[in-house]
Amino acid sequence: MPLSITPLSPALGAEIVGVDLSKPLPPDNRDRIEDALHQHLVIVLRRQTLNPAELVAGLKQFGQIMRQHRSDILLDDHPEIAVLDSRKAPVEAGEAFPDGSRDWHTDHTNHARPPKVTALYSVTLPHSGGGDTGFANMHAAYDSLPNNVKSELASLKSHNKIENHAHLADADKQRYGTVQAHPVIRTHPITGRKAVYIHPGKAVQLDGMTPEASRSYIDNLLEMIIKPEFIYRHKWQPGDLVLWDNRSLLHIAHRDYDTREGRIMHRVLLEGEIPV
Repeated sequence: MPLSITPLSPALGAEIVGVDLSKPLPPDNRDRIEDALHQHLVIVLRRQTLNPAELVAGLKQFGQIMRQHRSDILLDDHPEIAVLDSRKAPVEAGEAFPDGSRDWHTDHTNHARPPKVTALYSVTLPHSGGGDTGFANMHAAYDSLPNNVKSELASLKSHNKIENHAHLADADKQRYGTVQAHPVIRTHPITGRKAVYIHPGKAVQLDGMTPEASRSYIDNLLEMIIKPEFIYRHKWQPGDLVLWDNRSLLHIAHRDYDTREGRIMHRVLLEGEIPV
């Protein structure tokens, strides 16, 4: 089957069929996939059947794999892969919070070189449905901002560190606890487009603001930019491998399912550049 690319929504996202990532890609197919990612921000490779070694090898064709900061959920034989299992999600006040479900965010901003791409591979899906992932186009969001807000955000930086959640290992908090400053508006290194770039959980403070004022400012900013017209909501199918550009969007894992059923994903990150 030849490779074909079909847009999934007006906002962002494209479905790609005719790809088997368990085998090396022809160079032209690899280039087409990468171009589609830059254009559509999220790509869905359908009907993949990948063991951990194949998943890692397939994704290495698109960049260097970076280590993730949750040592407790890394596969023993393949520590490049984090296992996101809803059955093991931390519970607070009787509610389970699977990874990535607290708020709209971009990944791993507590690193000096956050990931350019996150890849998520569906291993087990809730049998009763749900467990969607939402993606919001931050290029479109930036373009929609009033000029005075763009000017206000232009030189603003967020200061990021790993969260202080009780379920995180102390060694991980120490290893990845160095504060990293990143621009709230970053420029994509390939396309040159500007995007809002923020992780509310890891941004402990904004320039010139107290932590409390920073949190309020970020909440207000998210209210301005998370709009239906900028969003694609992905409904997972067995064998989906989804890649998204963390430099261009925010995402959230929806908690619209019984986490005890087991929503299990394998996550791999590709190292990016220092945000500018």
